[in-house]
Amino acid sequence: MIDFVRVGKRIQELRQSQGYSQDALSDRVGVTRQALSRWENGLSAPSIDTLITLSKIFGVSFEEILCLDEEPELDPENIFAGHDRDFIVQSILSGRIKVDLPTVFYQFSPSERMRILMAICDGSLREPVTEDLVAVLTRGEKKFLADKGIAVLPGKEEKEENDG
Repeated sequence: MIDFVRVGKRIQELRQSQGYSQDALSDRVGVTRQALSRWENGLSAPSIDTLITLSKIFGVSFEEILCLDEEPELDPENIFAGHDRDFIVQSILSGRIKVDLPTVFYQFSPSERMRILMAICDGSLREPVTEDLVAVLTRGEKKFLADKGIAVLPGKEEKEENDG
């Protein structure tokens, strides 16, 4: 999956570092300035043909433009800052990004929260359902887990006391 927000920032960085205005680059690439602006704001992405053109103009690989070799850096206070929301959620679901779910769960929308809980239930996301996580769930989310027969494990502090 591609982080369109990060790709947009990369295109903007490359454009500015080479001294192009949005008008000049859009003319050279053969798109409207509005299309280029949408890319830079992470609202859409260039076509494959356009990516190849951009890579030639900037003298970089299209992999670099697409930020494929970068590990996303997350701000625990706002894990979505500077990133495409769906990219972050998909990366968590796939295990590419590890987060402390109990501390960041409030940042997810209701539908994202359910996607995460469903992935935990079906085993595609290997995340223990601890008391810490349950403490931040809504009543409906707790009922969903109970209906799925998901057992709650002790929280971090309780586990440390038992281990010590």
